[in-house]
Amino acid sequence: MQFKVFVESTAQELWQSAVSAFPGTKKRQHAIDPIVIENLKILPFVGMKTLFLKSDARNEDKTYNPIFIFKGVNYQSPEYSLAATDGKIYTFGRLSLSKNEVLTRCSCPDFYWRFQHYNHLDGSLQGRNRSSYKRITENMPAANPLELPGLCKHLMKFAKTLQNSGVVSE
Repeated sequence: MQFKVFVESTAQELWQSAVSAFPGTKKRQHAIDPIVIENLKILPFVGMKTLFLKSDARNEDKTYNPIFIFKGVNYQSPEYSLAATDGKIYTFGRLSLSKNEVLTRCSCPDFYWRFQHYNHLDGSLQGRNRSSYKRITENMPAANPLELPGLCKHLMKFAKTLQNSGVVSE
């Protein structure tokens, strides 16, 4: 019996993949400034060496819920500390958008229709997979014609916010 070994992507790889999937877009990575990230929830899983981060991303009177789970967190390092949602202070080595593998999810339609299935195939999806988007009519364009994993604008803004706050480095 063979087992498939998943190697998740980093947030930086998923960002670049989204840019490569839609190189001519005037949205996504170009539309993150108006998004407000708030209500950060932090859940460390020390034994699993993971850090679960969830927030509300408010934009245009809508709120979505981007999620990152950083893997390979070194909880033995005193390099960075933060108060988690459980009220305890946790210390760990600085996380990196380019080095730590991540699992991702967002409740927005862009992530759901364009990236969720392909992030699953990549091993970078947090939670349950959905089947890939199937066009009902021929004149509708494919949702993700290159079938690449990626990040929606809410996850991109969340990553930038985490970087600006010092929780992660590039």
